[in-house]
Amino acid sequence: MVGIRKKKDFFEDFGSELFDNLEEIIEALLEEMGESVPFVYGFSIIRRPGEDSELREFGNVPEYSQNEDNLFPSEMKDPLIDVFEDEELVHILAEFPEVEKENLLLHATAQNLELKVVGSSEYSEDIELPVRVDPKSAKASYKNGVLEVTFRRCAEEKPVEIEIN
Repeated sequence: MVGIRKKKDFFEDFGSELFDNLEEIIEALLEEMGESVPFVYGFSIIRRPGEDSELREFGNVPEYSQNEDNLFPSEMKDPLIDVFEDEELVHILAEFPEVEKENLLLHATAQNLELKVVGSSEYSEDIELPVRVDPKSAKASYKNGVLEVTFRRCAEEKPVEIEIN
């Protein structure tokens, strides 16, 4: 009769050293963040034809240093910003958790949108738009930490034939 082998636990091979300090790290993160401040961390990958992929991080989670025994807050991460376009409109979505509407300033040109956060936390971003837009057509709304700005696309200027004398 062949002996019955005991099935190994998947995590048994890894050893517990990977997870020994996990609970301590989580508790320290929660203590550092405070109970009233939600923490957010994420990333987006933007891939445009003919260009390298762009990885953008966003959030407000402090970084943990393996060399240090304590946590230290990282500098403010850039907010997640996405730009979408269709036949008629260009849409910009930006996440600004815990920023009051009164602290947001927007300035637009035909090719750029400047976002500024003023007040207790300072931030500025100049977004190059994928096509020319009419800055006077801008409509903006801000709800639950998400800013949405919509522009009408400018009509493409058609080439003009130039007569040679």
